[in-house]
Amino acid sequence: MREASHIRLLNTVQLVQAHQNGALILDIRPAEQFAAFHIRGSIQISLLGHFAAWAAMLLDPNRALLLIAEDERHAREAHDRLMRVGILHVIGYCLAIESEWHAHGIELSKIAIEHCQNICAPALQEPSVQLIDVRSRAEWLKGHLPGAVSLPLLEIESNKRAIDPSKPSLMYCHEGFRATTAASILLRKHGGDISILIDGIEGWLASGFPLEMPGTS
Repeated sequence: MREASHIRLLNTVQLVQAHQNGALILDIRPAEQFAAFHIRGSIQISLLGHFAAWAAMLLDPNRALLLIAEDERHAREAHDRLMRVGILHVIGYCLAIESEWHAHGIELSKIAIEHCQNICAPALQEPSVQLIDVRSRAEWLKGHLPGAVSLPLLEIESNKRAIDPSKPSLMYCHEGFRATTAASILLRKHGGDISILIDGIEGWLASGFPLEMPGTS
């Protein structure tokens, strides 16, 4: 059995220095934890989802990474999985300690989370709210939330203009993993009011709401 890789724990001062030197902060915590507070400009890819596959598709393998993790075990697991897909420049990890980050003047951000059962279906069709489906085109064709527009996660970077930054956006996918990643990517360079429908299609169907098929809106 292959021995787990070693990864260095960085303190907050080292975190700030690495970030200032160009390291990309990759937050691997679950969506709810990331949404509650995170370092502004970081990208979130949850270790709970298809972590390595999305990291390989979304990240520059030549850029230094600094992980934000819940603990050492999760950091080691992420490091191992990143190495398997050719992402080798992980300089270390840091624990998410909000009070310490505040004390060092690190700019933090948060994202609002919504649940389908707490939202009235017609309210999502308000013209002022952009409902963004970040699933694949194939998933979109099987049905989507009424009034939503399709913007797959892999197209977020190239099609940012499809989203009006002056309007609030509600991102969703199947069960929240991709929606959180998409929101983090959008918020890296753009402000705006972005929230996550954390239970996505799964929660929508469980709440008894119908899906809309493409071409029927």
